[in-house]
Amino acid sequence: MSASTTVDVRALLNLPPLENDDETESDAITALILSASQDETPTASLEDIYSVLCQSRSESHLDPLTILPPLLQTRRAGATNLVSLIGECGSAKEIVIAVQEILERVARAVADEEVDESGQAATPAEQLLALIGLSTAAIPRLKLRKKSPSETLAPLLAQLARTLHLAGPNLSREHGRQALSGVCELVKNAFTWAQGYDAAEDATQNILKTVVDSALSDCCHCLHSALAQRTFERLFPRLTIRSQVPADWEDGEAAVANVLATYTSLGLTLVQPASPAVSYLVLLAHSSPLPNDVNRLLSFLLPLMISSIQTMHALDETIALILQSLHAPMFSAGHQLSPDVSGPLCAVLPSLASSHPDPQTRHQAFRIISRILALTPSELRIQILKDLVSDAQYPQMRVAAVGLTKESVLEALSREKSADLFASPYFLQVFGPILLRPDPPDLFDAKLTLEEISQSSEPARLVECLSLYYILLLRDKTNRTGVRDGDQIRNVERGLLAPIRAALLRWMAEADAELSSDHLHAELMPLVSLKMSVERVDAAVADLQQASKP
Repeated sequence: MSASTTVDVRALLNLPPLENDDETESDAITALILSASQDETPTASLEDIYSVLCQSRSESHLDPLTILPPLLQTRRAGATNLVSLIGECGSAKEIVIAVQEILERVARAVADEEVDESGQAATPAEQLLALIGLSTAAIPRLKLRKKSPSETLAPLLAQLARTLHLAGPNLSREHGRQALSGVCELVKNAFTWAQGYDAAEDATQNILKTVVDSALSDCCHCLHSALAQRTFERLFPRLTIRSQVPADWEDGEAAVANVLATYTSLGLTLVQPASPAVSYLVLLAHSSPLPNDVNRLLSFLLPLMISSIQTMHALDETIALILQSLHAPMFSAGHQLSPDVSGPLCAVLPSLASSHPDPQTRHQAFRIISRILALTPSELRIQILKDLVSDAQYPQMRVAAVGLTKESVLEALSREKSADLFASPYFLQVFGPILLRPDPPDLFDAKLTLEEISQSSEPARLVECLSLYYILLLRDKTNRTGVRDGDQIRNVERGLLAPIRAALLRWMAEADAELSSDHLHAELMPLVSLKMSVERVDAAVADLQQASKP
């Protein structure tokens, strides 16, 4: 390297010539970049250095091992351009070594939750994205020595996967999507490069697939493709008044499409792995059609789906996949859902339907429960519903489960010639003691105040229970459940209706004694609904008794 070339570079930056003729151009450029990226008053800016390097064609003298760490850590103007220049023109071998070392530091920063409050330093996520880009640019320029492509790629990609796994939970929607797309681009470039050396090396294909799957698993929470809501609106058009799909879902869907395209470039197809994997679940949810044997598929993915519902990881895809599965052609042809699937799912879905912060997700979970019950044999369905209407842990779900019970009864009664436990005396034997009484049974003996009863979930539950009782009185014309038996009617009157009427009289009198206010109006609304429900049941019972008279 000549000293005259060095002088030319420094002259372009309006810097004095080097006093030491032995100092190389690479050393000069390195010193300038270190100063520009770290010093408060550098002799030249990163933007100027980048411009000069492009003009003087001195890119090959860049030292990746020394200058990449400070460049990646700063947000100063020109740093990104210089990093890109290094990726395109710097020593590929040195870039790969530097990337591995910096990835280890980024992983430690993520684990230690290091945050630069000044805003001048790049975040670990920003550095990670830059490192993925550097790897993408450098790998196609690597020259193999004694190692195979897989042996050359393995250390870098393993460290990248570890860092992405640590950083994944903290990635924003935008950064997660960018990271996933960046990994896909890296993998495609690496595969093309590897094919130039050994097109038949399966180890390279396996390593590249593993890093793609890992990236998808770690970044799936950043997709936000609204897949569950889109699937729900397609399968339940009558329940969709106005679409709730957000406007930016296409970018998330495009990220998954990129992964599938990467699979294709690797010569891979989406096949069931040896053990359940998040990446397989996500890709399957975004693909169609599903395998023919949906029961087998759900049984295979069940542990993963339960974990997803409990941890919220890949929840959007899990809900979408369950929705699609429950509407598969095999169920339209009369097949039932395996009890090994319906039981465990109905054990975890109520918490999602009750406590998830998103109302659309709660509604989707509720509809899934309803669909599962419709595909479940009566014996197990009765047990699931009994647990749901008895479980006080989720009051909202407990109330909603009464409606699910009503759906099962009406469905059974609609099939006049079929034997169904929901259309038999067994139904009231199981559900009568739970639904046709207050909870606790001595609730109305406790002399609860108007405020106390209005703040509980019991009025809403009783309204649903009375609605079930009313519908049963009307629809069970042949008395298959025994709901029209005189003893049954008297038991409900004594144990439920009479106590409610007495309590309503007391609460209404209490309300009349108070001044009118918005607060009082809110307290009265549940009781008004309860009063109307009782009156409707009374009218139905009166009609039955009148019709039974000779």
